[in-house]
Amino acid sequence: MKTFRNFALLSLIAGMLVTSCSKDSTAPSATSLGVKMQATNKSFSLLKSTALATPSFVWDSSFIVVSKIEFEAEKQESEMSASPSEVHFEWNGPAKIDLFRLNSVIGNIALQPGIYHEVSIKINSFNSDAGSLPDFYLSGSYTNAAGSVIPIEFVVNEDFEFRVKLEGSTLDAVNDYTSLINMNLTLLFSGFQSADLDGAMLTNGKIMISNTSNTSLYNKIITNLSSCGESEISKGKGSGSDDSGGSGSNSNQGSNSGNGMNGSNGY
Repeated sequence: MKTFRNFALLSLIAGMLVTSCSKDSTAPSATSLGVKMQATNKSFSLLKSTALATPSFVWDSSFIVVSKIEFEAEKQESEMSASPSEVHFEWNGPAKIDLFRLNSVIGNIALQPGIYHEVSIKINSFNSDAGSLPDFYLSGSYTNAAGSVIPIEFVVNEDFEFRVKLEGSTLDAVNDYTSLINMNLTLLFSGFQSADLDGAMLTNGKIMISNTSNTSLYNKIITNLSSCGESEISKGKGSGSDDSGGSGSNSNQGSNSGNGMNGSNGY
């Protein structure tokens, strides 16, 4: 009789374990938005002219220090929800990103169940996170109208931010997503004429553009910086992310964990 009771007890435990495993196997995995960054248009020309050569840029190196990624959207609990609520999630770094190499994910922003509309992503760079490095750095060469090739550098050593909007995008918090933010270098130099560069002061034969050198050009680029971002979004997780650093927080919807920095670029 005792043997029968033990067998029945074991059968009950086994049934509970099978049920538990079955439930776990059907549970949805965590949903997140991974963010990547890269620079586009490494070479481009200014307006064509009748001069000997068409003034143009060729860029060969660029990086940015990403201190924080902010995600803002209107969120509905379901398609039947009447009024959406505004939400704000954050991922905190810092991470140093080589913009001329398609990086693995900078950080992941965890999404709570729901449907997200009017999505925007803001990239913040804080000078306190850059240490001895610039917040943003871009170097290459400029070919003037006479055909002379002049080295050029653009350096930002102060806090800055820019925002991209995912127009027409709807995130359903069922799939994982990856947002690729493109920094369009053509837009960064929007409105520039060859005369702007030809009249620049040279430092050791180089055009240095910073908040202390060729400041009129610097201010023009800083203004363009806020609108040079473009974004593509796709379903699926980006590759190569890890949990080596960074933290996430959600300012108005509870806690939100961020999955760290790109290991090869983090401090």
